[in-house]
Amino acid sequence: MTTRVRETQAQRTARMRTRLLDAAVQSLVDDGYSGTTTLAVQKRAGVPRGTLQHHFPTKADLLAGAVEHLAARRLDQLTREFEAIPAAADRLDVAVELTMGMLSGPSFLAALEIWVGARTDPELLAAFLPLEYRLFELMHTSIRDIFRAEFPDDPRVPTITQFTIEIMTGLAMRALLTGAVAENRILRQRWTTAVRILLGTADPATLTIARDL
Repeated sequence: MTTRVRETQAQRTARMRTRLLDAAVQSLVDDGYSGTTTLAVQKRAGVPRGTLQHHFPTKADLLAGAVEHLAARRLDQLTREFEAIPAAADRLDVAVELTMGMLSGPSFLAALEIWVGARTDPELLAAFLPLEYRLFELMHTSIRDIFRAEFPDDPRVPTITQFTIEIMTGLAMRALLTGAVAENRILRQRWTTAVRILLGTADPATLTIARDL
């Protein structure tokens, strides 16, 4: 007979907090910042109002918790994608695609909604900004290390890394508003080609660059 291991109070608390925070993040994705109310999250999580208030007395508390929860999810995504890079992969293509992968999907959508809310909410901004800085710093380090595996001594790598992140962020936001997936693919190819030229691995005279948008 299998003996059932009972959860401790701390484990039950952690599980309930995760359930509530998952509901908050999904609400941000589906309903946006303005639609993410404590009532909406309570209903989505399927818990009594008192349960939500016990863990997160105010909307500010809930969103501050969601910020940390979301940051942990995005850091985990970055780590998993970085570790999954094949040894023989084209490093330039991987760097661009990994960056784009971090700037798409539900976690990125939820983060964008928090950006919107934090613009006019000093309390949310104070909770969000340090974690977002940390995430982008780790993203920068990971992407830079991909470039440096091929160009260990090139002093331009940090700048190219930053440009890659900024350009891919802009393309990701553009795609959300316009649905310009095909156009973004061409622009990603153009940027990858530009990086190859900048780092001296390609002769512009021999390259065929995508021209049509």
